[in-house]
Amino acid sequence: MLEPGSGSAVRPGPGAQTAPGRSGAPLAEAVLAVARRDIASFHALPLSHGGSIRNSKVRDVYEALFGQAQLAAEVSYSGTMLDSFFRPRGPLRAAQRLAASSFGADATVFLSAGTSTANRVALGALVPAGGRVLADRSCHQSVHFALGDLDAVTEYAPMRRCCAQCPRTFADLRQLLDMFALAVAEGVPYDTVVLSAVSYDGVRYDLPSLLSALAELHPSVSVLVDEAWGAVHHYHPRLRALTALEAVRGLRETEPGLPMTVAVTHSAHKSMSALRQGSYLHLMGDGELRERVAQSLFQHHTTSPSWPVLASLDLARLQAETEGEALLDRSLNLARTLRAEIRSDPRLSAFRVLGPQGHLSDPALLVHEDPTRVLVDIGALGITAAEFRRILFDEYALYVARESGDAVVFHVHIGVDEGTLLRLLDALRTMQRTYRATSEALAGDTAEHFIIAYPPGIPITVPGEKLSARTREELDALRTSGVEIYTLRQGGTASHPAPASSLLSGTADTE
Repeated sequence: MLEPGSGSAVRPGPGAQTAPGRSGAPLAEAVLAVARRDIASFHALPLSHGGSIRNSKVRDVYEALFGQAQLAAEVSYSGTMLDSFFRPRGPLRAAQRLAASSFGADATVFLSAGTSTANRVALGALVPAGGRVLADRSCHQSVHFALGDLDAVTEYAPMRRCCAQCPRTFADLRQLLDMFALAVAEGVPYDTVVLSAVSYDGVRYDLPSLLSALAELHPSVSVLVDEAWGAVHHYHPRLRALTALEAVRGLRETEPGLPMTVAVTHSAHKSMSALRQGSYLHLMGDGELRERVAQSLFQHHTTSPSWPVLASLDLARLQAETEGEALLDRSLNLARTLRAEIRSDPRLSAFRVLGPQGHLSDPALLVHEDPTRVLVDIGALGITAAEFRRILFDEYALYVARESGDAVVFHVHIGVDEGTLLRLLDALRTMQRTYRATSEALAGDTAEHFIIAYPPGIPITVPGEKLSARTREELDALRTSGVEIYTLRQGGTASHPAPASSLLSGTADTE
């Protein structure tokens, strides 16, 4: 069965060594040790140490993509040779214990198949057969599908929006608590509650208040908290207070012996220095809970875990302990700078930080803003958010993933440094100069510029022409199709407000 960590009160400070050995990351050290040996395997993987590609024509591509070190670390040793994934007794167990102690959990499980699998494993352990579940509607798809497979009786709390000016959505947590209280009063309490506590676009739930209210209404309830985007929050004093594990620790101090069981999933690669698919599953509960999780892990996780991914979870924990607060200080400062520059620099006036004064913090709604995310409206550029993301990627080598209406989310994570932020600000200023022309050209009732779609190179508007709703609709359709659109002032000075596929410079082609 899974073993508990050494105590939830342990919280190593900067520079702390948390385990014997050179690095304090026992699993990473063990994987590195076997990678350095020239071990020939009669089991798997053919690719390990580059064996199957030694004389291959594609060897150079493999090594360019993965490097010799990655190929050497891709091993398939189990049991006493390295450790058992499902019943660890060696370096994996040591690494998981260190992680449990570091995060303040009773036990921690490493997974190499992503947080979708971690959610499925957790629900398999928490939800009894035919159990009643109250779920956050905004949960990841893995939660919804897992609940369907469990034949759980699931009800969803309704969603709400931050405000009219902000597209962020999240569960109506007051309604969720009302639904939970009504079920308790009617004698049919929910067995399990599922919360998506740190959202893609920067909403954080007030977990101390939420979990306290649930425990007061039904002390033996089990809760799954999906904190996929917030693993690193534990390592900064400003962010730690709203995390699930810290909330449970506080509850236990005020209510010793509380029977509530809590599972927390962290998609480590989203906020920490872990490889993709690395996930933590933290448990707050007794030995029975840990045994149920061990059984569910065996049922749902691949029997061929990636040891490099598991080792990266060990290293990510160590880095977060020793450097996390400083890295998060940088992230918070850079996010603050991005907001301030957008608000104060006239060269960025086409952009607008969204939310109440750019911040989301409403105790009445039990939600707060993740300050490392900046939600920005780009509608004044005259291009869609999808076009904006494409241009930013193609022309400036900058990537943003999240869009909502005319807004995009910039996640200022611990991998973003000062140079990266300067690149972004320079790109935004250039895009404002280039793309805002079309929006300004259409601002009035009468065209002041030539607006020309290429191909075919025929003006959509000419100076002095009355602008109709149909003209604006035609331009929107052309932008969506990827046609290049040019704005030319009388006299031939050109602007280039919209190719979806490329950002042109210089003079427009004429034929």
